[in-house]
Amino acid sequence: MAKVMVSLPDDLLGALDAEARRRKTSRSALLQAGARREIGLLRRERGAVLNDLDALSGKWKGAVDAAALIRADRLRDG
Repeated sequence: MAKVMVSLPDDLLGALDAEARRRKTSRSALLQAGARREIGLLRRERGAVLNDLDALSGKWKGAVDAAALIRADRLRDG
């Protein structure tokens, strides 16, 4: 495996490290995944994406009040 040197602004490096910690992965693994996604190597089959969405939607219970969710989001960010 090749090692490369890249230049990143300090704030981007900080955000990258924070996201790697949040995902419990390494900086290198996060950069590799981002590079693969950016050049189209992580494309998923349409059926697999739809299956995942169906599985997630099965976890929703009851009606969703979209206006209340938006209001709460605005208040949080306000």
